Amino acid sequence: MTSALVVVALPQEAAHLRQRDVLVTGVGQAAAAAALAKRLAEGPLPGVVVNVGTAGSLDATYSAVLEIGYVTRHDFPYDAIAELAGADAVVRGYRLRSDRPPLPASSPPPGEVALATGDAFVNDAARAEEIAAAGVHLVDMEAFALAAVCARFGLPMRCVKAVSDSADTGAVRSWLDTVDGCARDLAGWLEQAGWQ
Repeated sequence: MTSALVVVALPQEAAHLRQRDVLVTGVGQAAAAAALAKRLAEGPLPGVVVNVGTAGSLDATYSAVLEIGYVTRHDFPYDAIAELAGADAVVRGYRLRSDRPPLPASSPPPGEVALATGDAFVNDAARAEEIAAAGVHLVDMEAFALAAVCARFGLPMRCVKAVSDSADTGAVRSWLDTVDGCARDLAGWLEQAGWQ
């Protein structure tokens, strides 16, 4: 089996993992990108990066543990940056495949679970609806940055999220109440995938 580097944001999300190669990055895109880039630059390179963690759901039909097929950002001014620097200067999203590095993509492929990353913790129902209107199902705070690093290093990335909250005003309390169960579910997914 391909060697895997398992990447999580917080120790709470890694509480039930038994892998030898686990990287805890810290919260947010900058921390996640910096930690992963440092680890990959130091080597050795894994065969695949597997990001596991929690996510808020923008649609009640998306729950439990889900594998992500597309990542984008929900708090990046794509249109303004494209106008300033040109459309080619902006990667709007990445399609995730288990057998190749993340591929730039401008919108979610049909039938794939789409996740939007942002440095703002989404805990407002109106904001959640705005993000969902772009075809996004889940939100987190690290996955897009990790995909960008994997694309730069030419490494495949898988992204698996356990739904911890509904990205509304109760999101913080819900996350605190559910994170341990989510961590157990993620460890179970890794075990079924043969990486635990």
